[in-house]
Amino acid sequence: MVEAASPRQDVRSSGRLDQFLAAPRRAVWTMAAPMMAGMAVHTLYIIADTAFIGTLGIEALAAATFVGPVFFLMVALTMGLSMAVTALVAQAVGRRDAAGADRVAGTAMSFGVVVGCGMALLGLSAGPALLAHLGASGQNADYAWEYFQVICLVVPLFFISSIFRSVLTGEGNARTPMMVLGGSTVLNIVLDAVFILVLDLGLRGAALATAASVLTSLSTFAYLILRRRTAYVRFRLVNLAPSRPVLSRLLALAAPTAAGMAVMSVGGLLLNRLLAGFGEVAVAAYGAASKVDMIVALPILGLAGASVSVVGMFAGAGRADLVRSTALYTYRWAVLLATLIGVTAFLGSHVILSIFTTDVEAIAIGRTYLGFMLFAYPMMAFGMTSGRLLQGTGHGLPSLVITTLRVLIVGIPLAYVAVLLLDAPIEAVWASVLTGGLCSTVLAAWWVRRLVWVADPTARATDRKRFQVYARPGSGERDKMT
Repeated sequence: MVEAASPRQDVRSSGRLDQFLAAPRRAVWTMAAPMMAGMAVHTLYIIADTAFIGTLGIEALAAATFVGPVFFLMVALTMGLSMAVTALVAQAVGRRDAAGADRVAGTAMSFGVVVGCGMALLGLSAGPALLAHLGASGQNADYAWEYFQVICLVVPLFFISSIFRSVLTGEGNARTPMMVLGGSTVLNIVLDAVFILVLDLGLRGAALATAASVLTSLSTFAYLILRRRTAYVRFRLVNLAPSRPVLSRLLALAAPTAAGMAVMSVGGLLLNRLLAGFGEVAVAAYGAASKVDMIVALPILGLAGASVSVVGMFAGAGRADLVRSTALYTYRWAVLLATLIGVTAFLGSHVILSIFTTDVEAIAIGRTYLGFMLFAYPMMAFGMTSGRLLQGTGHGLPSLVITTLRVLIVGIPLAYVAVLLLDAPIEAVWASVLTGGLCSTVLAAWWVRRLVWVADPTARATDRKRFQVYARPGSGERDKMT
C-alpha cells in the first residue's frame, strides 16, 4: 500500500485522481476523446501541409521528403520522452507524491533541452552532408537545406513543448493539450497558405509556418503551466538539476518507445522496396491503402494513449484491481472500434481509394490489401494497447519487443522469403504482414498476463525503495517551507 501523503502533498492533492478512482471507465474516455480529436486535427495538418508544398512543384515536394527521415527521428525521440514523462507523472499523481512528480518534470525538462539543442547543433553543422547521404542533390539539396535549417532551430522548442504537454497529460488533463495543439495546428495551416501562396516564400515559408506554430504552442503551454495557481506539478529551478534515478527511469521507458518507432520506419522502407518489384502501381496502391490504416489507428492511439495516464495513476495508487479492469475495458473498445472501422473502410474501399488514385489496377490491389487488414486491425489494436498499458505500469521494453517481432522478425522477413525465394504473388506480402501481427498478438497477450495478472501491476509504481532515491538531501524540509 502507498503510505499516507504528507501535509505538503495534501495541499497539492489531485482532484482529477479522485475523479478517476470514482469513475474508471469515464476516466478512459475523458483522456481518450481529446487525444482522438487532437490526432484527427494533426492528420488534417499533414495532408494540408503536403498539399501546400506540392503547389511549389515536384522539386520542393521531393526536398521535403528528403528531410522526412530526420524529422521522423526528432518526432520519435520526443514521443518516447513524452510517453515516459506522462507515465511517471501519472504514477506520482497516483501515489499523491507531488515532490516526485516535480522531480520527474524538472529532470525531463533539462534532458529535453540538452537533447534538443544537441540535435539542433548537429543538424546545422552536418545538415548538408546528411541530406546528401539521404539522396538529396542539386536543386533538391538546396531546397531541402533551406527547409532543414529552420526546422533545426525549432527542435529545442519542440522538445520543451512536448514535455509541457506530457506533464499535463500525466496529471489527467488531455483537454488542454488538445486545444493548444489544435489551435497551433490551425495556425500552421493558415500560415502555410500565407507564406507559400501569398508571400511566395517557397519551402522556407512552410518551415517558418511550422516554427511559428511550435513557438505558439510552447508559449501557451508555458503560460498555462507556469502561471497557474492551483497546480499539481510545479517547475522549480532546484528540480532542473537532473536526478540520476529519475533520468534512468525516464530512459528505460523513453528509449524503447523511440526505438519502436524507428523499427516501424525501417519496416516501412523495406516493405516499399519489396513492393517496388511488383511495379509502381503496387507501391501506389499500398500508399493509398495505408491511408486507411491511419484512419483506423486514430481511435486506437487515443485509447492506448489514454491508458498510459489512467493506468499509471491507478498503478501509483496501488489499485491493481482498477489496473486490470481498465485494461480489459480498453481492450474491448480498441478491438471493437478497429473492427468496425476496418469493416466500414473495406466496404467503402473503392470510393476511398479513388480519392488517391484513379488507376483500376491500383484500386484492385488496395482492396485486396484491405481485405487482409480486416483481420490485422483487431490484432493491431490489441498489440498497441498492450504496449501502452505496460508503459503505464512502468514496463517499457515489451512494446519494443512486440513491435520488433511483428515487423522485423516475422512480417518483413517472411514477405521477402515468399516473394524472392518462392516467387509468390503480392498477396503473400499481405499474408506475411498478417502473420507478423498474429505472432505479436500472442506475445503481447502472454506478456500482459504475466505482468498485469500474474504479477502485481502496481509494484514498480508503488515500490518505496524506488522512489526514496528520488529525494535529495534536505529536499523534504525545503518542500515544507515553500
